[in-house]
Amino acid sequence: MASFVLVHGMAHGAWCWDDIVARLSAAGHEVHALDLPLTSLADDADAVGEVLDSIAGATTLVGHSYGGLVISVAAQQRSDVDHLVYVAAAMLGADELLPIRAADFPDTSLVEAIGFTDDGWIEISDEAKAAEAFYNTCEPAVATASAQRLRPTAAACLMSPTGAEPWKHTPSTYVVCQQDGAIHPDFQRVMANLAGAVEEFDTDHSPFLSTPDRLTELLVATPPPQLR
Repeated sequence: MASFVLVHGMAHGAWCWDDIVARLSAAGHEVHALDLPLTSLADDADAVGEVLDSIAGATTLVGHSYGGLVISVAAQQRSDVDHLVYVAAAMLGADELLPIRAADFPDTSLVEAIGFTDDGWIEISDEAKAAEAFYNTCEPAVATASAQRLRPTAAACLMSPTGAEPWKHTPSTYVVCQQDGAIHPDFQRVMANLAGAVEEFDTDHSPFLSTPDRLTELLVATPPPQLR
């Protein structure tokens, strides 16, 4: 059986992976989902590193959204990660910044959902817009409940380059979400050019909620691709 570490994105928590954790666990896999501190990219990558240190053997490391930056940093110096899976995730060159790259593409609904505090935090200021951005193909009740669980993220998390390009030494898969209201699908397709394999889902930004069976199937059934 395989081992998986699941890393959430901005504003989320380990809870967003519950459906995937249940399915992977039921199939006999070892699976870990953690709550990132969301205080800085370095802090978040360190938290993932601690989980990886607790696992014997090779691991599939899965990052969603901002979590793509986190898994890139966490995996850079490791030999025990055998597959990186970027789910509608930030997969950027070592010196690139997410806000700058994203500005090259049309705004998404997420822009209208967030606000910034004077002390440097990103907050969800409009739950309805957040539901539209993150969960637009989910059942309405799921979208509403999920939007109510979102939490602040330090703006500093998005303002540090990763200094990492682990896909150069670790096989990687990118999952493009075609109806994403948070990270523009065309931006995802550009980032996906860095990955060894690409899958496209006709879903929103959160396939762990909207299409958990398909995402689980991909995680279990997809062998690590060849390096680019």
